[in-house]
Amino acid sequence: LLEQRIQWIEEKEKSLAVPYQTIERVPHFCSGCPHNTSTKVPQGSYAMGGIGCHYMATWMPDRPTHTFTQMGGEGATWIGQAPFTETQHVFQNLGDGTYFHSGVLAIRAAVAAGVNITYKILYNDAVAMTGGQPVDGALSVGDLIRQLSGEGVRCIALVSDAPEDWRGRFDAIPGFSLTHRDQYDALMLELRAFKGTSVIVYQQTCAAEKRRRRKMGKVRHADRQVVINEAVCEGCGDCSVESNCLSVLPKQTALGRKREIDQSACNHDFSCLKGFCPSFVSVIGGALRKAQPAQSEEPVFDPLPQPDLPSLDQPWNTVVAGVGGTGVLTITSLIAMAAHIEGKGCATLNQTGLAQKFGAVVSHVRVARAQDDIKAVRIPAGEADLLIACDLVVSTGYEAMGKVAHGRTHAVINDNEQPTAAFVQDPDAHFPAEGMRQKVTAQVGEQLEFVHASDIALQLTGDAIGTNLFLLGYAWQRGWVPVGEAALERAIELNGVAVEFNKSAFLLGRRFANQPELVKSLLPQASSNTDTDLTLQQVVEDRFERLVAYQSVRYAQRYLDQIEKVRSLDSDPEADDSLTHAVAQQLFKLMAYKDEYEVARLHSDEAFRAKLDAQFTGNYSVRFHLAPPLLSRADPMTGKVKKVEFGSWLMPVFRVLAKLKWLRGTRWDVFALSSERRQEREDLARYQADLVEVCDRLAPHNYHAAQQLMKLPEKLRGYGHVKARNREALLAARSQLLTEFRGDTQYVEVTHQSAV
Repeated sequence: LLEQRIQWIEEKEKSLAVPYQTIERVPHFCSGCPHNTSTKVPQGSYAMGGIGCHYMATWMPDRPTHTFTQMGGEGATWIGQAPFTETQHVFQNLGDGTYFHSGVLAIRAAVAAGVNITYKILYNDAVAMTGGQPVDGALSVGDLIRQLSGEGVRCIALVSDAPEDWRGRFDAIPGFSLTHRDQYDALMLELRAFKGTSVIVYQQTCAAEKRRRRKMGKVRHADRQVVINEAVCEGCGDCSVESNCLSVLPKQTALGRKREIDQSACNHDFSCLKGFCPSFVSVIGGALRKAQPAQSEEPVFDPLPQPDLPSLDQPWNTVVAGVGGTGVLTITSLIAMAAHIEGKGCATLNQTGLAQKFGAVVSHVRVARAQDDIKAVRIPAGEADLLIACDLVVSTGYEAMGKVAHGRTHAVINDNEQPTAAFVQDPDAHFPAEGMRQKVTAQVGEQLEFVHASDIALQLTGDAIGTNLFLLGYAWQRGWVPVGEAALERAIELNGVAVEFNKSAFLLGRRFANQPELVKSLLPQASSNTDTDLTLQQVVEDRFERLVAYQSVRYAQRYLDQIEKVRSLDSDPEADDSLTHAVAQQLFKLMAYKDEYEVARLHSDEAFRAKLDAQFTGNYSVRFHLAPPLLSRADPMTGKVKKVEFGSWLMPVFRVLAKLKWLRGTRWDVFALSSERRQEREDLARYQADLVEVCDRLAPHNYHAAQQLMKLPEKLRGYGHVKARNREALLAARSQLLTEFRGDTQYVEVTHQSAV
């Protein structure tokens, strides 16, 4: 039997190593996390990794952070390395808890050694990585700064998003300075040139801890909500790069992938506003409009039958998998408490790891008739009776798949596509949902059900956090949870957090398991508004109407004429990936470039105001975050252009500017004089010239190259320097594709010399 068991486990491990497992839930700084900013370094600088959350910076592509160390060894390695390298200075990340534990000793050694190093001590008021515990002992910002001065540090800078709270308190300390968080980049450049040991004390409360305190009423909710006007958004992803935030989600629209804010997960850090894009709008004073719970429609549902619960002839094993911070552990806690209420035996095991930072969390709960029937806490490989997967990505990991068995395990999987950390750096990151569904199906078998739980919970309870209780209710109604309804509801009450909300979500899950069509009928009808759902003629008609609104009928007719020419030459224009489809989409994109007139028109459009009214209640006002060329200046230290916040008074100005769109392209168009507008007109002229050549030389052998050439502008996204960076990549790709299309390298060289 033991040999058979070993063979089964080996085969199980081999089956899990499938080639389409290409995505994982990598731990990630949570939205609004102070590590997002504190671990950044200026271009050309180097940073040293530490222990705890700071270690995560070592695997982030935009953080040149190297090595790691034991607790208290931060910076000590540089003391030995400094004399033997051409690098003159490094930054060292250090947490306040680690500093209090033993990190101060490393700083003392660095001061004594006289090395050029800047310690960046994050004072985030919590042991953030393992659950927000308080730092052991009394450590205030004032005590920290005074101790550093006593250790011989002659340059100490305090960085805060509220510097007014600290003004005048440490002026007597030699070498002390106070800086706003917005000037953090310039400060790092200044300290990089400092000879000796310097320290930045970066004061910002842990975002996850703030969220907990808001729930407990210890911290008031912000009166500001941030939304993205998808019509203005280009989908460039600069907001994600600046904020490193997974609450900025992808959104598929008729004009491609854009961005939206997940209001349920937003930690109100607002660093996404720094993205160089005019699409962000702050809503001041409004409250999120909550959806009506499903029980308001209770008369349409039949009475729910009581399911046959597991018999518990042997312990019933449940695995719950999901993303940290979304209520995954709540499910197992409620099952365990319900078992305790009913006098049954229970045991739980939580494998959280870096779950506090958007990492994977897997929890085990075993329920038996008596406590003595449970011989081990961990569920053995292949012995899970139930898998509740709150996240599709985590469900495909080894910790979840290694516990299931084909024919034994029941599973309910939330198959909503939740973006991973890859989406932050790659706006076109692909989510291989179908491959992951196939993997789970192969491992579990027929006793598996996929549910769009997040969408249903969000739209019918008003908050995506209801997904966990929704899934628990669904599994219970299926007869897969070995505790009674009354005990579970009592456990929810004893938990004492959002009791009525959690009961509502649990009931909604039961109803969906019993009468899914009735629950779906309560959902708002989603309109199909992506290009993949439209025929070529529908795409062309849609773009024609948009260009009329953008400029004029005459301008739109120019677009139509060029499309008709390509259509007449295309062998199969109606195919989804045809050359005509590509030109119809990308020619519109270049003709409708978002200048000042267009941004003003889209922000003042009544359709955008209607979306805000549908999302928020109350007497709210709006503010815009823009970088007008005539008012914005680049930071002399960093080269970045800082955006300016404008109040609601700008809306009438937008309306006037939108009506002046007839000036576009005329001698009176003052905005056309900027280099950005000239480049956008050159983009259009270049594309039209390529289109003429494609039409003249199109043949079966170069059709694919022509198609790829005409699709290139879909990568030309963003505003200002972001668009300029994407343009450089586009021009390089264009040169290669032209060579491939022409099939004549010499022709390309001659043409290039003529152009020069």
